[in-house]
Amino acid sequence: MQIARINKVVKKVVALQKDAGGNSTPVVLYKKDNDKKKMSRPLRPLEKAVRRVATAQVAAVQSYLDRHDRSNSKNQDGWIQDLVPNLVKAGKRGQKKLRITRSIMN
Repeated sequence: MQIARINKVVKKVVALQKDAGGNSTPVVLYKKDNDKKKMSRPLRPLEKAVRRVATAQVAAVQSYLDRHDRSNSKNQDGWIQDLVPNLVKAGKRGQKKLRITRSIMN
């Protein structure tokens, strides 16, 4: 039996079936996976900060790689000519992602 489009709030769907003796037994048709993070409360802000820094680094590196490829396609050895501006712009992109002005505890 297929269950189509279950709402997010539904945790489990159980059907009662009768066996040969006439007793009803529950049969689980759908059970939601437990996606809850297991983490101690004091470490949550630290994890959030580390994740934010890692995301910002990914954004900066991806931005630099895109600019590097664009510079290389424009001129021969264009990546070396545009190295400093590309690094500065990629760094700004990373800083925007990091949102330095926000406090870590938010």
